Amino acid sequence: MKYATLFVLLLCVTGCGDKSASVAPTDEVVAAAAEDKVRGFVFTQWAYDIPREDPGECPEGFNITDEDFFSEEYASVREEVSRRYNAGDREGALELLPEDACRDPGVMPDPGHILFEGSASVDGINLDGIDSTLAGAGQCAHEDFVSVNGEAGVDNQYWRLMGCVKGMRPDGLFDRLFDTKSTILENGYSTLLEIKLVSGTKTNGKVEARLFTSAGPVTKDANDNVVPDMSQIVHEDRMFHSAAFPGQIKDGVFTAGPVDAKLKFKVQAIDNYYYFRDLRIRAEMLPDGGMKGVLAGYWDIENAFDFLTEVYIGPVHLGRAAANNIGYQCAGVYHALPRVADGHPDPQTGACTSMSTVIQFAAIPAFIIMPEAGSEVAAR
Repeated sequence: MKYATLFVLLLCVTGCGDKSASVAPTDEVVAAAAEDKVRGFVFTQWAYDIPREDPGECPEGFNITDEDFFSEEYASVREEVSRRYNAGDREGALELLPEDACRDPGVMPDPGHILFEGSASVDGINLDGIDSTLAGAGQCAHEDFVSVNGEAGVDNQYWRLMGCVKGMRPDGLFDRLFDTKSTILENGYSTLLEIKLVSGTKTNGKVEARLFTSAGPVTKDANDNVVPDMSQIVHEDRMFHSAAFPGQIKDGVFTAGPVDAKLKFKVQAIDNYYYFRDLRIRAEMLPDGGMKGVLAGYWDIENAFDFLTEVYIGPVHLGRAAANNIGYQCAGVYHALPRVADGHPDPQTGACTSMSTVIQFAAIPAFIIMPEAGSEVAAR
């Protein structure tokens, strides 16, 4: 519904009213970081992998929206919906529309969802250690991808789910959104990474890593770039602190994992968190002290549906407006998620409960400050 969607994924609710999590580091923080051989990073980019060089084709076309599916029903109430909405009666306006599967997926049968079934040059990691095929044996069989670098067996079922959604294609809504980096710059939170040297050297050694959500938004300079070498306070809720997980730095590449992580995310009308399982990191260490790479793991499908549909402006639920804007039906995605799931089979039913997903990221040096102990830090 076009007149409702202008609020969703287009307007920037800058800062979201949160207190900044960035502060200038003290001499004590810098000294403690150097002594402990700990480095910290704050993410400056966060984006779903949207293949550009070869995104693949959708021979059956793209998915449609509720507005397309219920075109006659929408047309019959359009004027009254618009009148009520513009008068401030948003809930009353939305109640005139067909039942909303974004709020309750049980109100609508499966309308069908077009999955991406071809090949594409995706980013990512071979998470399960095999080059999987649909014809292969085992639970939750799926067709793996080949990476842009020619690596076989790359797991990225999120692209199977969303690769034929207009808003997820190259130059689509999400691609443009990620290009602005507003998911960091206008976000209520950012992701933090801590790396502690266990053995060897900082350029060639074994490390222990942790992921956190920040306590609030990052500090930006006049050019809207995240300021490096700031102290970043960790979110006080321990749900957004990962366990420590093993890693290494070798030949300029940082690899680590697996680890389960819940990472808070707040931008525009979305205030939620990701629940990733068996998350792995692969990143190039950059000459300026930062890093750039991917987070690849399994996104819990219940959390994924909740993340996609729990969209609010104030008390008004606008999950369907967001779906209309991006280009899919919530009911279709709900029924398609189990079909693309490729991880963590339920021990009783055998049904997979998570789907492989890839997040591209970049990060710059920071000092990580634990909320319960201001002297616990991470730095270059």
